[in-house]
Amino acid sequence: MVTEDQKFIDDYFACYRRILLCTAVYRELIAFVDICKRVKASGNKLIFAGNGASASISSHAATDFTQHAKVRTVCFNDHNLITCFANDYGYENWVARALEAYADEGDVVVLVSSSGRSSNIVNAAKYALEKGLQVVSFTGFSPDNPLRKLGNPSFWLDSRAYNVVESTHLIWALSVANYLEQNGDDETFFEDHLTRQRQALLKIDYNSELIKFRDLCLDVSGRGGKMIFAGNGGCSSIASHAAADFTKQSKVRTVAFNDHNLMSAYSNDYGQEHWIAQCIDDYADPEDAVVLLSCSGQSQNVINAARLAKEKGLPIVTFTGFEPENGLRSFGIINFWVNSKNYNITESVHTILVFCVGDMIAGESVYSEGVAK
Repeated sequence: MVTEDQKFIDDYFACYRRILLCTAVYRELIAFVDICKRVKASGNKLIFAGNGASASISSHAATDFTQHAKVRTVCFNDHNLITCFANDYGYENWVARALEAYADEGDVVVLVSSSGRSSNIVNAAKYALEKGLQVVSFTGFSPDNPLRKLGNPSFWLDSRAYNVVESTHLIWALSVANYLEQNGDDETFFEDHLTRQRQALLKIDYNSELIKFRDLCLDVSGRGGKMIFAGNGGCSSIASHAAADFTKQSKVRTVAFNDHNLMSAYSNDYGQEHWIAQCIDDYADPEDAVVLLSCSGQSQNVINAARLAKEKGLPIVTFTGFEPENGLRSFGIINFWVNSKNYNITESVHTILVFCVGDMIAGESVYSEGVAK
């Protein structure tokens, strides 16, 4: 007999099966590749911006495009910048005013909004076009949303489920970074990449771990504790996304150690390999649980954090990839492992798994064959 939990998970994963197999996006991906090559050749930059999870996607993309794809990329995610510009010019205008201050002729503006209706993002697109800057947009929800009309190319996903739209935007953006990193010129690259993405997500049965993770979150919340997420790089962006969504949507109090003052102070004083552990030592309560993400499962600061959390008797959930017997996996009472050695694929699957749990807790019921009702 199929349980309610099983049906939810089956429907949830059916979304991605359809999206990763059937969504016609290759033309837009190739167009974005060509834009990135032009930006790199001219010495210009990509500028990413979004709200909430779309801001996390922007941070993740800015790092990967710069570090791996060698396309200089920035995003407007410093909290001093956001609060200053929003306070002085209004929240609906702060991204446009940031573009006014930071964009150069020849730059390309990449704007991410699930609904395509966020006023600050739509206003930023209008400003960019007025100044002769090209706009690339990532949206979902209604096919006639205003941001979609302003982007060229314009990525759009036929879904009204926030986490599905956001996770797919991340997959698409990082696939372009992957293509550029590999100096790709194979016309089948994106089809192969999305096939491997689909296989990494769907070939392992995560059902038991997903339900256990959901139950742990509810238990921690019920006893007045909090979930603590931590990781490096793209895993840090997942942690930020989780801290907002689990708290706001799922009503499970969640934190991530991603404030730059905190990170730099603790890394400077205690060393890069110990800063996460020291944060857990200083911020964790006995009722808390710790979620640690590392693609390789070998990042020393994350392993040290797991060791400290275990010494404190805190439940640990791990998200890893690469080798199945990696060091981090041995610390978890719940372990999610992705059968891939590709960072972007592993991080994207981690994202989908984390927010499947968030949506289970929130009671979302918008998933049926991948199309939002």
